[in-house]
Amino acid sequence: MDMSDIRTASGFRTHISEQRFSVMRQPIVGLNDNKIHHYEWLVRFDQDAELEGVLRSSEINGTIKDLDLSMLAQAILVLNEQPDSIGIAINLSGASVDKDGFSRAVLACLSAYEASPIKLMIELTETWNMRELGKAESLLAILRTRGHPICLDDVGAGAASIRYLRAFPANWLKIDGGFVAAAYNSSRDKAILKAILSLREALDCRFIAEGVETPEIHDFVKDMGFDAAQGYAIGKPELETRIS
Repeated sequence: MDMSDIRTASGFRTHISEQRFSVMRQPIVGLNDNKIHHYEWLVRFDQDAELEGVLRSSEINGTIKDLDLSMLAQAILVLNEQPDSIGIAINLSGASVDKDGFSRAVLACLSAYEASPIKLMIELTETWNMRELGKAESLLAILRTRGHPICLDDVGAGAASIRYLRAFPANWLKIDGGFVAAAYNSSRDKAILKAILSLREALDCRFIAEGVETPEIHDFVKDMGFDAAQGYAIGKPELETRIS
């Protein structure tokens, strides 16, 4: 197989080390004030390949950690140079956090961080069901102590949601766009979503609605009581211009 193929471990590492990808930013907007709260950083690869499949392959072969650390390092550089800019959320895959040594690498990277910790949000993605939660618990506890907001991503998308909610205190819960759309169309799913949102005070967290692609969904999540929203009806991903 072509060693430059991004779907292979060696090809993925090459793309990351040579920065053959673009960083996109998508706004997360408060539903009460319509102001941008922060941007989520997303990745787009130069090679024409289906993004979800590429990321899944990199989780399986263990190379997703290279991307996570690269995005973290770039976010640190941007926020150090522009400390008054709008904050950034970067993703850490559960597959990365599961690896020995990853937490040390994250903390070593953060040793160069000078901006306000609240400007750098950490999103733990749920696409990988971690076998042991101890490494993630330890890392997230340290990050929270440092002042970095913690967000659990894709809540409602997979079987790990309840495990993660029980194990990881978070400042934000991001509800999966598919779940949001299902709740819009189904009274049963709406009731489940309403029950989750009722945990706001008990869990001491706020909620972000993903997949807000239409004005109708925007009005729905606002009426449901979400704190913030993300999606094409809010703002499309655009090239991150702060990276030199």
